[in-house]
Amino acid sequence: MRSVVSVSLLLAIACNSTTPVGPVDSGSFPLQCFEPLDGGVFLAGLPPTGRGCNTSADAGVFDLAALGWSSQGGVLVIPPSAPGTPLPVVVVFHGAYSTGEAAREAFGLEGPADGGAIFVYPNAAQGTWDIRPTSTDGRKVDRLLQRLSDSACIDPRRVFAAGFSAGAVFTLYLGCNVPGTFRAVGVVAGTDDRFDTRCCSGPLSAVLVHGTTDSVIAYGAGMGAFANIAIRDHCRFDSSVRDGTNCTLYASCGTGGVTEWCSWVGNHEVPTWAGDTLWQFFSTAP
Repeated sequence: MRSVVSVSLLLAIACNSTTPVGPVDSGSFPLQCFEPLDGGVFLAGLPPTGRGCNTSADAGVFDLAALGWSSQGGVLVIPPSAPGTPLPVVVVFHGAYSTGEAAREAFGLEGPADGGAIFVYPNAAQGTWDIRPTSTDGRKVDRLLQRLSDSACIDPRRVFAAGFSAGAVFTLYLGCNVPGTFRAVGVVAGTDDRFDTRCCSGPLSAVLVHGTTDSVIAYGAGMGAFANIAIRDHCRFDSSVRDGTNCTLYASCGTGGVTEWCSWVGNHEVPTWAGDTLWQFFSTAP
């Protein structure tokens, strides 16, 4: 009951908030926003039809190093598809000092997707994700998406990001700074209190999952990240509907996006149902 009341209070604040949305110079310290590559995907966008749609990419599981993700590598999964058929892309970021392969197993997204998407599970260059203004990992994601567009047939309107723990923080960081790249994001056990949220602007459809007994990233920190997105997207508290056992969906948002909060009795981990929930959210996101 406590979690329901807390979410209600946060969203009631969102409904009545007059807080400016977007970068605000408070005068107390300089903005620390991510600085994307000039001319890169995050600024210029992906082409409507990438060069990869003119080739026939091999299906299978590949080492991500072959796509230019340096020596750290990771996992790239390309399902069989008809030549020239654009597929959604889901980039999944692992927790601190874990691996892309571990994130692949923990999220279990490929089963619900049933061959309907390309999945990318990169390994962080330094073991965990860089969220500085000149983020090496952020710029590598930019280049990765461009190279993927050149080598496989992807749908630039259906690029998604997901992450757990430090990977969830990185997902929120990208969603804050370059939201236009992503149709929606999925966040498991994350928080936005590790970076400058004054940089956030633009709509962001997001589903956030958090355990009530999380001993690493507090439940309240996850709820705060959810409330910040709801405020940013001008979501109405009275628009909420229950979505399954664990989730509440807020579909009436002034920006046209949707936001979902999923609370469960668990610690700092990816719940077994997260893959189904995230894929359902991604596949129906406006």
